[in-house]
Amino acid sequence: MPKKKFEDIPFPPVVSMDTDIPVSIDQVSKILRERQEGASICIRSTEGHTNRGGYFFHVLPTDSDLSKCELYNFEKTLVATLTVEQITLFMNHCSGLEFNEWVFQFCQSVVNFRLDPAEPESAEVYSAESDPTEFYSLE
Repeated sequence: MPKKKFEDIPFPPVVSMDTDIPVSIDQVSKILRERQEGASICIRSTEGHTNRGGYFFHVLPTDSDLSKCELYNFEKTLVATLTVEQITLFMNHCSGLEFNEWVFQFCQSVVNFRLDPAEPESAEVYSAESDPTEFYSLE
């Protein structure tokens, strides 16, 4: 199995969450409030080697009520701006802890079709505020 060391993560140090049940909005909110400069969160299963990998999420809170959280990739390119509730749904869905239809549709229509630009300022970035359609409702 290949090993990769992540030395230049967007928001060091990594915050590891070892769990086999979905993470809560309260758990994610607590991390983001403690890490106003951003958090690189790794969700891992409870079983396995201490140096095991997991699912990484790089999040920068941009306001105190966490209604705008920027989601980044490993290259620190902005992918989307979401609420803490949406970030939590995204983390649970992508790490396989809890399926969510909204996140499934969001990934199919936004994340999976996103092209990383040669220059970051030309990126199409999703913002929950910029698209008020029913599709992006959490319900």
